[in-house]
Amino acid sequence: MTQPSNTKDESKQILLCNTHRSISNFFNSLKFRLEGGYKKIPNYLVEDNGIVHHLNTNDVTETYLAGYKNEGVIVICLENRGWLTRRNKDGKFVDWLGDIYNNKVHEKKWRGKLFWDRYRDVQMEATLNLIKKVCNKHNIPEEFIGHNVLVDGIENFNGIVTRSNYNEYWTDINPSFNFELL
Repeated sequence: MTQPSNTKDESKQILLCNTHRSISNFFNSLKFRLEGGYKKIPNYLVEDNGIVHHLNTNDVTETYLAGYKNEGVIVICLENRGWLTRRNKDGKFVDWLGDIYNNKVHEKKWRGKLFWDRYRDVQMEATLNLIKKVCNKHNIPEEFIGHNVLVDGIENFNGIVTRSNYNEYWTDINPSFNFELL
């Protein structure tokens, strides 16, 4: 079932989150999950190379925040594998799917994890430009929480938030994100 589009005044929040997998795995998961009927599709996707995709033409995506009202939330998902682990047998880093990660790792202890996929500079710039565009289009204040920890009452905040602001267990946006840029 398609949701009606919001008017300019109804959108109040941009939610930043991760794909938690490579871009190809992410697109395959959308294609095959629930035989193509999966509704939890972000409005925008920013690849790690800075390419932006407009995936969901509805202004608000369906059920992206389990247990929370989604009214007025526009979702921007960044390609990022999230937390990584180091395999004992060969010392290689892998994501939660077991796929080998070959880029430089960000190391910071946060939410029980130590190693993280990095956000690329070109991706950060593309995300910043997209946020400005979306804020302007929907009259969302360019106010950003500026960190990735739980915030009480976050569902009432007007501006830019991360998924980890909603729940103490979610790990996106991870510690390698350049919060100062926003």
